[in-house]
Amino acid sequence: MANIIEIDRELLDLARHLRQRATSLRTQARSLSPVLATAYRRRASEVEFEAWVAELQSGVPYEQIHSAT
Repeated sequence: MANIIEIDRELLDLARHLRQRATSLRTQARSLSPVLATAYRRRASEVEFEAWVAELQSGVPYEQIHSAT
């Protein structure tokens, strides 16, 4: 009997969107004051974590999930 994994595409789309947002925040941080840049990078890390959780919940096999950085 084959193992069939059901993947939630909406959660995968959410994860992709969140990763793009995190990338955008990190890019914006480069042109901000040190205090704001730190806040933007911290938020980017939080958003990347949300993306990682969304991928876990989507049903993607663990080995294929992007690691949260």
